[in-house]
Amino acid sequence: MMQESYEMLLSNIAFLLAENQFNTEAVSKSLKMICDSFSFTYGAVYEAGHSEHFNLMENVALNQTALPQSISASELTTGQRSYLTQKAVSHIIRNEHNTLCETKLLTMFAASSLTIAPITDESLCIYGLIVFFNTGPEEKLTEDATVSLAVIIPMLVRYINVRMYQYMLSRSHASLENILDNTGIDIYVNDFYTHDILYVNRSMAEPYGGREQFHGRKCWEVLFPGQNGPCEFCPERNLIDDQGKPTKVYTWDYQRPFDGSWFRVFSAAFRWIDGRLAHVVSSADITDNKEKEALIEYMANYDALTDLPNRRMLVNDCKKRIDLATDNEKGYLLFFDIDGFKKVNDNFGHDAGDELLVMLGKFFSGIPLLKDSIYRNGGDEFVAIIGGESITKENIQNLARFVLTRFKKPWKLTAGSVFCNTSIGVACFPEDGRTAEELLHKADMSMYQVKKSGGGGVCFGYQLL
Repeated sequence: MMQESYEMLLSNIAFLLAENQFNTEAVSKSLKMICDSFSFTYGAVYEAGHSEHFNLMENVALNQTALPQSISASELTTGQRSYLTQKAVSHIIRNEHNTLCETKLLTMFAASSLTIAPITDESLCIYGLIVFFNTGPEEKLTEDATVSLAVIIPMLVRYINVRMYQYMLSRSHASLENILDNTGIDIYVNDFYTHDILYVNRSMAEPYGGREQFHGRKCWEVLFPGQNGPCEFCPERNLIDDQGKPTKVYTWDYQRPFDGSWFRVFSAAFRWIDGRLAHVVSSADITDNKEKEALIEYMANYDALTDLPNRRMLVNDCKKRIDLATDNEKGYLLFFDIDGFKKVNDNFGHDAGDELLVMLGKFFSGIPLLKDSIYRNGGDEFVAIIGGESITKENIQNLARFVLTRFKKPWKLTAGSVFCNTSIGVACFPEDGRTAEELLHKADMSMYQVKKSGGGGVCFGYQLL
């Protein structure tokens, strides 16, 4: 190929790249022109992806052999990276004098000769490759060809460099937009002094008809139709100091007029892209906060299966009742452990076991003396707290007999009827303990004494051996 032809090629590629807006067609055409002019079998561009791979972006192949779709970044050793960044363009021909780096690069593309250029950032970190190679007999490039490629390929590198930067900028903008649209928080920005809307995220715009409703308008025109000026409650005066410089975030609550929803609003002053002072307003819907707080509180204090108060609430309630107990008041803590519950699970399955626990919860809470006083301690354990000046040991004994009598009858489940019993341990306040932990321990020990005796009975703390 004559020098004039190389100059024409350079001119054509320069014109092609200058006329296109960093698209893949311009790169593909440039690869094809270079392959045709220098008799390369393959030409390809690889760019770094987010998964530690160089992915094939554009390629030209003059035969049917497929190029690698990606190259693991780990395949480029430190030595190879250093080798590539020493020159703008490297030419390698397979021979007995190849270095280890050159041999590995040739092997990576199954090439007999390779022309390769790294795409790097300012710190010479490689995040792309332009490669041209042959797989047939080794062909050494002429001096004119080498000089021309040293001009043409860097020009293509710069084009791809800018394209990659624009792609990254575009992806960063899209990612930021997605983040702002999916935070669950409404956000808009307006000029601090003119109140012209500069930005609004999707969740903020949707209730008002979309982003287009905000374009070219002032904040109050959209948020408060019919209003002719800034809102009286606008917090802007709290966002800057005496010199007009931004201070701190200001928090306030606001009720949206057309649907009554309440929002916790965060306002702050900051510098916009063009340097002007802007007001960013972000808000979170707090209308159902109280409901959610109540639900969280319920989930923390109640058993999901039986709807009975759980151990956490048991301990807290027990402590409260002890703190409020009068000098003459007696209190009893009853620990129920179901005998034979494991057999129900083993014979009928865990669904049947759950069904039985629900049934037992309803049974215990249906007893007048235990209503609002029964807790699921966990597993197949239930605990009751009974107190008051009128409660006596005889009341507790009668209650235990009633419970034990019911357990002599079958429990009818969906899978069939089951028999089980219960062991009952009783601790008395203040004799058996003056804290929730002491009473639970004494009732637990009493229950285990019944278990060791065969189950299906009751033991008071004072009866422990």
